[in-house]
Amino acid sequence: MGAVVGILQSTEMLNVSDVLPEAYTSIIYDDAGNEVDKLHKGENREYVSLDEIPIEMQHAAVAIEDERFYEHGGIDIRGIFRAMIENVKTMSFSQGASTLTQQLIKTEVLGDREKSITRKIKEQYLAVKLENMLEDQLGSKEAAKNYILELYLNSIALGHGLNGVEAAAQYYFGKHTSELSLAECACIISITNNPSLYSPDSQPENNKKRIQLVLNNMKEQGYISEAEYDSAMAEDVYSKLVCTDQQEEGGTANHNYFVEAMINQLAVDLQEDLGYTEKQAYNLIYSGGLEIYSTMNTDMQEIVDDVFTDDSNFPAGDGTLDVTYLISVLDTTNPDEDTNQSHYERKTTVTSEDEVDAFVESVKEELLDDTHELVLDNLTVSRSLQAAMVIMDQHNGEIKALVGGRGQKPGDSVFNRATQAYRQQGSAMKPLASYAPAIDTGLLMPGSIIIDEPVTYGSWSPKNWNGQYLGPTTVRDGIKNSMNILAVKTFMRVGAETSFEYMQNMGIKNLVEEDKAATTALGGLTKGVTVLEMTNAYTTIANGGTHYEPIYYTKVLSHDGSVLIDNTDNPGERVLKETTAYLLTDMMKDVITGGTGTAAAINGMTVAGKTGTTNDTKDLTFYGYTPYYTAGIWMGYDSAKVMNISGSAHTTIWRKVMSQIHEGLANKDFDRPDGIVTQTFCAVTGDIPSDLCSSDYYGYSTRSDIAAADFKGASSVCSAHQTFNVCRESGKLASANCPSEDVMQVVLAVDGTKILSKPGTIPEGKMDIDISQECTMDHSQTNVSTDPTNPSDPNGNTGTGDLGEEDVEIPPFEDDQIENPNFGIQ
Repeated sequence: MGAVVGILQSTEMLNVSDVLPEAYTSIIYDDAGNEVDKLHKGENREYVSLDEIPIEMQHAAVAIEDERFYEHGGIDIRGIFRAMIENVKTMSFSQGASTLTQQLIKTEVLGDREKSITRKIKEQYLAVKLENMLEDQLGSKEAAKNYILELYLNSIALGHGLNGVEAAAQYYFGKHTSELSLAECACIISITNNPSLYSPDSQPENNKKRIQLVLNNMKEQGYISEAEYDSAMAEDVYSKLVCTDQQEEGGTANHNYFVEAMINQLAVDLQEDLGYTEKQAYNLIYSGGLEIYSTMNTDMQEIVDDVFTDDSNFPAGDGTLDVTYLISVLDTTNPDEDTNQSHYERKTTVTSEDEVDAFVESVKEELLDDTHELVLDNLTVSRSLQAAMVIMDQHNGEIKALVGGRGQKPGDSVFNRATQAYRQQGSAMKPLASYAPAIDTGLLMPGSIIIDEPVTYGSWSPKNWNGQYLGPTTVRDGIKNSMNILAVKTFMRVGAETSFEYMQNMGIKNLVEEDKAATTALGGLTKGVTVLEMTNAYTTIANGGTHYEPIYYTKVLSHDGSVLIDNTDNPGERVLKETTAYLLTDMMKDVITGGTGTAAAINGMTVAGKTGTTNDTKDLTFYGYTPYYTAGIWMGYDSAKVMNISGSAHTTIWRKVMSQIHEGLANKDFDRPDGIVTQTFCAVTGDIPSDLCSSDYYGYSTRSDIAAADFKGASSVCSAHQTFNVCRESGKLASANCPSEDVMQVVLAVDGTKILSKPGTIPEGKMDIDISQECTMDHSQTNVSTDPTNPSDPNGNTGTGDLGEEDVEIPPFEDDQIENPNFGIQ
């Protein structure tokens, strides 16, 4: 007795929370409320309340493990004496007479499997203590017993890393516990005595014998009838086994790119919103039994996954392997836990698997030694041209589908190119950095004219992608044909600070001070932008100017059902005028119908969007949207090398995905807001046309386009168009020496002596006119002639408007013109 008293005095006090299972499986649902994934760290445990567990399962556990469970107070005195006699006979402690309460204590509190008198005394004492505590708290012995049985059935080990009857039911039979038959209940309860010996998939004969024992005990104790016993014994439970669990699958990823990106975002939110540490956040996500209601649309995700795993949708790569090796190293000489780990990323391009292995070994040799140990590493090998895609609902910011790489996902925690790859976006930045702020601040409209010509800013001289310059060009045509000069001039007109602010408001978060430069207009950013950020920015335009932060989930419930995080009311913020968003959309529809993005056109659906290509075609991007969804795609190599492929390869894939997603959806146009009007303007200056504008020699007469009703840009009448007498022979201003028959009268738009309406390539049948000089030709040596193209027209107009293909040299800006941001833009 003295020994017993000493043991009891050394036993720590018990709280009810001490017997609660330490880890539960978290469940992920899609946007329709369907279960799509599970998260469990180290063990697979899904908690279910007792009313969800069949009474047959409850009775089976009691019948085989603790037949006097409902009667005793935590320990079974009769069972103890029986076990003592058996132990004396065998001179061992093999028989313990453990009740369900004791087994719960052993599993969740004591945590070890040592068999000793000391342990058994502690176990029995705590069992009695627990039952008394629960009876006091819950008000009755029945309630206490039910709660203990619930905890027990949610904690027992059932093989394959499964804990609890719900996880076992789903693994072995592919159904919830509540759907199990009597025989299936007995099958699962039979496992707990010794999972390796009685597992139904690996040891069916042993399991079958154990089932018979369980059912026999249930019959003898009055839980089932003879007929129920016979029926259960006759049932072939082994033919119903499915034995599938994501954690058991080898060689592939347990979770798709969307789920992993969502997990990472949820971990950040738990830290920022609720004060968790990073470790606590991930422990809660994987082991907290959370119910996570994601925004993922299963059908859309499957469509994207199918397209991205079909090699026939992609052009051939160059045969090399891009290698990314992430490694975490522990400095054993540093006792400070917050700073004793270092994380490294190493990349290379190789041509064989042997070179991959050699590269990994070289990194380890560099970073590991006697005082630096490997903590964790992750190797990603990309065997081909890569791609990533994001699909969002622009009306609420929900991410509907996401894929971070081409082909089968190679594993968990791999590089996600949709959320982690910061790449240059090329011309896809033009609407965000240049045109959106210019239109929103009232500087430009779709019909505004910008002179397309060679320019220099400091030491930088941007060029159009095709090397041609078209002279006076509308903003609409600048977007449609992705003209670099127009985008850069617009950026300079807007100002870097304003552009910077607009991009941030639309969701581009990774900008730095160095990005306040004109190169940003063409996508030349310091760090680059992710596909997710860019797609999110385009949703702002697609949604009429209201920006929503991207969300992966709408609601997260804790294990007890309380709301942990609620995103159902994702507040939007207006960052563009409705008219601005509509005007941008209307122009980007032209990109699809006749510009650089025709390969993205969806049959029977309105699409707007913008292409992007970086220097040497190292990155291909496209961001497009319909009245329903916005999607962005990137294609390239992980090592940012030149792609020798068609410039429409990525837009073709975009179309394949989005065409399927829009099947069955009615075609409709984007909503046109109030405040949109049609204006007629001079095709050179953008001003109100004068009487002369329609007679422009080079065909730049008048045009009409939509604009915001409050736009004040065309408040004055064009004064640039003037009439000039030009020598037909020299193309210069006619002098007194020019015979009247050699003089023609032309209308030109000018700024001083600079002809604004002269295109970079002179159309066939037109002269290259120079009004900066008078004609000095000796006309006595020339034959008199008239304009061969149209003698009856004194201006020599042919009306063809054909710009031809021959380049001409355009005089450079004067210094004061370069400094004046308004020059050449009306």
